[in-house]
Amino acid sequence: MSNYFNRLPNLEYPSLLKTRRGSGDTIRVKNLFRRAKIREDLFANIHEFDKYNIIGDDRPDTVSEEIYGTPDLDWVILMSNNIIDIKNEWPMTQYDLNTYLNEKYTQQQLVDIHHYETLQFRDEKGRLVVPAGQVVDEDWSLEYFDGTQLRNTDSNLAGRPVRSVSFFEYEIKKNDEKRNINILKREVLSMFMKDFNRIMKYDKSSQYVDKKLKKTENIRLK
Repeated sequence: MSNYFNRLPNLEYPSLLKTRRGSGDTIRVKNLFRRAKIREDLFANIHEFDKYNIIGDDRPDTVSEEIYGTPDLDWVILMSNNIIDIKNEWPMTQYDLNTYLNEKYTQQQLVDIHHYETLQFRDEKGRLVVPAGQVVDEDWSLEYFDGTQLRNTDSNLAGRPVRSVSFFEYEIKKNDEKRNINILKREVLSMFMKDFNRIMKYDKSSQYVDKKLKKTENIRLK
């Protein structure tokens, strides 16, 4: 992420340090309030993105290295998916996932039932009747017009149209769902970078110093 922060403009604050030499001393800091996002027209155009599945313990920088040839565009990977909280929005590594499960659950709790969900059913013409993965009650059922109930032909599931999902399965699935991300295509990357750099520049104002620096108010503490 260092490449991202290097691109942020600066703010010049009056120094409040005890070691300041006078009221004219200032400190430069990055303007973390200066934010940018991918243009709405790019987000709306699915042809500008490729689908990508995060494998194993890949990090944003390793994905950036594979896609763009440099780890420095990890922030583009995150921005392309509106990821702000990487700890909770990026899939955990296997080590972190195991640690998380062991700290949150006992061994018994991991195999306990978290919820029930539907199995996929199609009619004799191959038309989808019930999609898989819908969260339902344990005793959920579906009746045909003639009053007969939808039954599962898999003997291992005792004819029930639902299956149980353990806490372990639930947590694994929740983590794996984060693996499917969007990747901004290389051919539109340069356009995105131009937009980003333009947004990071300051417009002229009373606080303007240059395109990458502006002053702040002289705050007096009593």
